[in-house]
Amino acid sequence: MDKTETIAKYAGMMSRLPYDTGENPRILLKHENRCYETAAGADFGAIKAADIADVTDFDSIEKDVLMASKETNAMVISKPPYIGICIDSKKTIHAVLDDMAQIVGRQVRVVPYTTKDIAKALKGAEAVMIRGGYVITCGRNLYEAYVAMTVLEKSAEVLLKSAVLGGSVPLSTVDANLMRQVYKRKYSKAEKEHKDDSEG
Repeated sequence: MDKTETIAKYAGMMSRLPYDTGENPRILLKHENRCYETAAGADFGAIKAADIADVTDFDSIEKDVLMASKETNAMVISKPPYIGICIDSKKTIHAVLDDMAQIVGRQVRVVPYTTKDIAKALKGAEAVMIRGGYVITCGRNLYEAYVAMTVLEKSAEVLLKSAVLGGSVPLSTVDANLMRQVYKRKYSKAEKEHKDDSEG
């Protein structure tokens, strides 16, 4: 797939989710040392080449963080409902599910909208929530960034609903970090190679 087809594929998947991904979701993709981003207000159900702009030379905190990262090649910017509640209440999402620990990381925090704070938060997780804004989920490709968003939304839902019943117990730091490292080193390598092939 070329970059337009890849972005259109995952934008379409976001548009078909059973929940809203926010008023102005965006996708950023690093491709051949350039950064491409969906336009504000683009219809994610029908993305066209005209909806995608080369933003490499524009001022953007997200773009700067993406281009500076050696491992990250894609970002999904969104605000699904349960993540949105956590953002608005400045609530850290702790991993209470194995898949979050493996795919996203031990915890996802709410940070100010600065390059330094976002980059620092993304060193320990594949996602960061922006104070008063949205969530950024990342990956080595768009598949990983998209999956990180869906897994984090599920984790936020479990965390918030369990709080009504007395709360949940986060995975320990040791267990969560171990799960993450094993996933990154062993299981996700073949998956990355497969998705890279399919995305071109």
